[in-house]
Amino acid sequence: MDPTTPKSFTNWVTISQLIAQIGFCSTTIFCGILILLTVFGVKRSFGSYKYLLVLFPAVGIVFAVVEVLLCPNVHSYNASYLLYSIRRPFGMTIKSVTIFMAFYCTIYASTICMLSVQFVYRYWAVFDETNLRYFEGWRFFICIGYSTIVGAQWGVSVYNFNEADDYTDEYQGSEMLSRYSLNITEISRLPLVFYAADGSIRWFNICSIVDMTVFMVVQYTIIIYCAVVMYQQMEEKLQILSASLRNLHRQFYKTLVVQIITPSICLFAPVAIIINIPMFDLKISVPTGAFVCGFTLYPAMDAIIVMYIVKDYRKAVRIMLKKLLDMLYRVLDLNDYRLNASTTATAGNEGGANNAPV
Repeated sequence: MDPTTPKSFTNWVTISQLIAQIGFCSTTIFCGILILLTVFGVKRSFGSYKYLLVLFPAVGIVFAVVEVLLCPNVHSYNASYLLYSIRRPFGMTIKSVTIFMAFYCTIYASTICMLSVQFVYRYWAVFDETNLRYFEGWRFFICIGYSTIVGAQWGVSVYNFNEADDYTDEYQGSEMLSRYSLNITEISRLPLVFYAADGSIRWFNICSIVDMTVFMVVQYTIIIYCAVVMYQQMEEKLQILSASLRNLHRQFYKTLVVQIITPSICLFAPVAIIINIPMFDLKISVPTGAFVCGFTLYPAMDAIIVMYIVKDYRKAVRIMLKKLLDMLYRVLDLNDYRLNASTTATAGNEGGANNAPV
């Protein structure tokens, strides 16, 4: 191979697609289980928080579906990045897929919004229960509206400010051709190039970075503020509650703490790096899409976190597994085997007792 020939990154596209498929399967399974347990399995009443416990994984499933349909990818090159997709689901046009990618960005942002809303709920549940009325009845749509509107402005911002033009195609075209064997004009794309040919800043593109950065800072600030205050003052507030409620609040707090670490690694950090690194104009060519396609793994991880930490869910999972095993035994006609095994074990125990020294 000619050492001057740029290294192909097509294998990274394959890896990204594989991760997206794994994310889709795991998210569909675990988020589906979490929804079923919340609605039918868990006996304890979580109040209006139950709606959030259903809504968040439901949006995660939608996110995973869009991800596996589009398989969006990102390439970072010098003072730019390119969000693109080579898929044409349902025979969609390049323009339609580009809009679909903006919708994908909207779901991503809405997911982060709903995470901050969960922290606000837990904060108010401990420190100001009267504010929980905003999560009850028709007011719950305020939470949905907040997540939807704020998420939509992210998608609209990306779509408008990252619109492809002749300069972005020229800047990134040869790189996409050499790295992925793709004609940039034949793929759906949302590019950003930080600097113009004369070295000046392309402010129209930069508006997208500013918007996304402000959005993430605001949401992350809400999350960190609620988490820190709850950590410092929660124990004092919980003393007036019953032991059962204290344990429940602690379990949900542990869940939220883990939910800070996980999205920081899976959701916030990759995007923050990808959108801000172009300003440094580093001479790089990196297939950063591998980080983006991992987004769909987060809803599954979040569902596992909830089901593992919250005792009521662990109990519901055990009951569900027992029912599934019982059904499996009935279907496979293994009840006799279970009965014989149980009888043998009982007889063995009795024999051991009879042979025990007096």
